[in-house]
Amino acid sequence: MSPLPPQSAQTALPADAWQLLAQARSGDQLAQAWLTVLCQALLKARAGLVLMAQPDGAYAPVAALPPARELHYLADIATEALRQRAGVLRHNEAGEALLAYPLTLAASLAGAVVLDLGPADAAAAERARQLTHWGAGWLMDLMRRLDQARSEADARRARFLLDTVLALQNEAGTREAAIALVHAVGRELDCRQVQLALAEGGKKTLRRLAVSHAAVSDDRSRQAVQALQAMHEAYDQGRPLVWPEAPAADGGAARITAGHARYASEAGAKALCGLPLTAAHETVGVLLLERDTPFTAEEVELLEALGAAVGPLLLLQGEAGQGVAGRALRSLRRGLGRVTDSSHPALKLGLGAAALLLVLLAVVPVPYRVTAGALVEGAQQRAAVAPFEGYVREAPARAGDTVKAGQLLARLEDKDLLLEKTRWESELDVALRKEREAMARSNRVDQRQAAAQANQARAQLELAGSKLERVAITAPFDGIVVKGDLSQQLGSPVEQGKVLFEIAPLNAWRVILKVDERDIGRVQTGAAGTLVLASLPGQDWPFTVKKITPVSVPEDGRNQFRVEAELGGEAPKLSPNMEGVGKIEVGRASLLWAWTHPLLDWARLAWWKLLP
Repeated sequence: MSPLPPQSAQTALPADAWQLLAQARSGDQLAQAWLTVLCQALLKARAGLVLMAQPDGAYAPVAALPPARELHYLADIATEALRQRAGVLRHNEAGEALLAYPLTLAASLAGAVVLDLGPADAAAAERARQLTHWGAGWLMDLMRRLDQARSEADARRARFLLDTVLALQNEAGTREAAIALVHAVGRELDCRQVQLALAEGGKKTLRRLAVSHAAVSDDRSRQAVQALQAMHEAYDQGRPLVWPEAPAADGGAARITAGHARYASEAGAKALCGLPLTAAHETVGVLLLERDTPFTAEEVELLEALGAAVGPLLLLQGEAGQGVAGRALRSLRRGLGRVTDSSHPALKLGLGAAALLLVLLAVVPVPYRVTAGALVEGAQQRAAVAPFEGYVREAPARAGDTVKAGQLLARLEDKDLLLEKTRWESELDVALRKEREAMARSNRVDQRQAAAQANQARAQLELAGSKLERVAITAPFDGIVVKGDLSQQLGSPVEQGKVLFEIAPLNAWRVILKVDERDIGRVQTGAAGTLVLASLPGQDWPFTVKKITPVSVPEDGRNQFRVEAELGGEAPKLSPNMEGVGKIEVGRASLLWAWTHPLLDWARLAWWKLLP
């Protein structure tokens, strides 16, 4: 146990410790005053400590004597008393005693009181235990009464706030609500006069609207002018002002109350309070209260709650009394005020930058291009077809092969044609022999019949020869086979006129653009553009629009128009049916319009449909 300084060096007993106990307004003040009475007035203890339960379940000291002394050595006996919920008394070899006693309230453990009695015999320790037991019950009863009184005061204040708000809501207009407010506040706080002034529009000025205990108020009098000056002090500082001002306990900055002092001197008031009424973080009015007794901290706290409660009501009633133009102008002023004040600088800087960017997007023109899907085709495509019905004998070419002019693509079976040619050669020989015999007999009828048979055989022979010449299907020019593969159909029959192959040239291409019907009106023949292929996304090639086909084709739920374009300059190494994206230059427009015009066009069309 650590020794303490002698009694003469300890904190002196206040002049009237019992008076401090009676004047306590909080639990901490009550515990400190009670401990002072117990330790210094009744027991002459060397040190004392009061522990109380905290919201987190721990126990913390709320009062100590001497206040500047470290009392950690009392922790062990305090813990034991709390654990056992019973008084604990300890003596050391020097005859010094420590006493700990639990504090209970409604069968719950509220805390503990710990005393360092110093040198104490058994009789003194027993007396200390009895006094502590008696004093603990008294302290808990005082705590309960203090909490009850505080709860009743809070309930009374809440009832006053609710009644005042309800009374203001039932008033017909702003003036009636203002009169009801000043009279209600005057009755509750026992004020001899209460004045209310409301802010006027964007002028940052106050206008007196109501004065309690006065049937007629002259706003031009010296006293009224000084009252407005005092209210302007509270309005400008945006916080309650009390005169005479109590010294700041927390070392905060002093508040300016010169106007309150001048008005108090003029009106003969002993205490003033200027209360700003707030709504949406703005001051909408000021209450000026005057009475004969100073305003307490609890009353100022009640007035702050009142200002936050009735401010929005007065603002709403004032706006309800304005016309549509007045409300619009007020909203505009409020919005401009929020934009130009110093709140949220980062957000406002970001919004300003976004607005500037939006203006640039809407004003600065850039090249506007129509985007469309693109397909590469040959400038001209030739088809190799079956010249007659037959069977495939061989087919060395297939799609994707590069061929030269005259190169064999496929060959049809010619056995039947050779047999037919032989047959018609025989028929022709027979007909010629009959014709000669008829001429020898001078039989003109037989001669003419034989001549006709010879002509028929000769025609059929020429037809067979012509078919034999077309048995081999060859490439009409140098190019690439874009369609056709008969390598898996050898021996299969083909019909006359069937397309067997399609060939496109290697160095002549055209681009087919599929333009949406929403943009086709902006595309003109001769317009320039740029092509990017899916297989070569890092390169682009220029093209020129050559033809716009006035026929739409449904595709993916939309109508697409076929636009033909010609690649300019050196054409890339392409293959038929390669796909990509083409952009056609159609003029200049702002980026904002380019991004939003599809939606705007759709909205215009939808609106036009709705019109009768």
